Amino acid sequence: MAEQEIYYEMLWDCAQCNTKGLLGDSHRHCPTCGAAQDPSKRYFPKEGEEVEARNHKFVGADWSCAYCSSPNSRAAAHCTNCGAGQDGTKPVAIVVDTAMPPAVSVAAPAPAARSLGWLRWALAALALVVVGFIFLFTSTKDTTATVAQRTWAREIQIEQMARVSDTAWCDILPADAYSVTRHREQRSTRQVADGQTCHDERIDKGDGTFVKRRECTPRYRAEPVYDDRCRYQVNRWRSVRTLKADTQNALMPVWPTVSNLNANFLGAGVGGGMGALGSEREGARRENYVLTLASGGKTWTCNVSETVWNKYEQGSTTPLKVRLTGGADCDSLK
Repeated sequence: MAEQEIYYEMLWDCAQCNTKGLLGDSHRHCPTCGAAQDPSKRYFPKEGEEVEARNHKFVGADWSCAYCSSPNSRAAAHCTNCGAGQDGTKPVAIVVDTAMPPAVSVAAPAPAARSLGWLRWALAALALVVVGFIFLFTSTKDTTATVAQRTWAREIQIEQMARVSDTAWCDILPADAYSVTRHREQRSTRQVADGQTCHDERIDKGDGTFVKRRECTPRYRAEPVYDDRCRYQVNRWRSVRTLKADTQNALMPVWPTVSNLNANFLGAGVGGGMGALGSEREGARRENYVLTLASGGKTWTCNVSETVWNKYEQGSTTPLKVRLTGGADCDSLK
């Protein structure tokens, strides 16, 4: 059987004689000066000071008289203050309890024409700024530049098969891991139900009274989840040194000489299969080609491909596109 709701009196203050704390249902008129109650001035009492509305029967939200603005019971056919009929009236405004956890409210929108006008001006200004930046960073002017310097650099990484120590969750260990040890460690957390968080929500019924409703939401606590964490060793190729060659070694690009590598592949080693521990091999190769260009007291540095680099001799001239921001458009070098 559903629990019967208890109705409590809303409060209001008389604007005519300043009498405070009048009862919203019992005092339809100020008992001091007789002024009609203003339903828009109703408010909730403080917690613990609620007054129960005795023998109250809810028939709907009050209607506000279109002639004198007095609140009237939904069951009343005529205004108790001025006698006007109920036709053409509207319900009184509902009060939101600001003393309780706030409900989500929607602010009244500003006039559409004014909002859209401001938005159009803002979008137009933003578009002008964007166009200005695009023009500044993409527009170029033509100039003739001299190749002041040509430099190059090449390097080769030397890798060595080495024993590497690492950790991982035991269910995702590498297949070739060895010397494995285990320990327990927190891997994650999970949310576990831990009762409810409840509060009384006060709801304006619109007829000078309000009711309390118990609102509850689930509460959770974080609980750690433990799993096996493994320490292990595994054999992997690791870069140990770099061989380099650049413009100081030769006029034209050459790769550095690779020699004296420990290429012992006779045994697989403990847990290995890609080469014995201590074995060495060539790793990644990297190369870089740079043209330094000058014109009118300004210089630009361009990283280019080897093909483009080979086309230009030091001291030669070439057309070059320069951006309005001052940077060179290195893609114009072909």
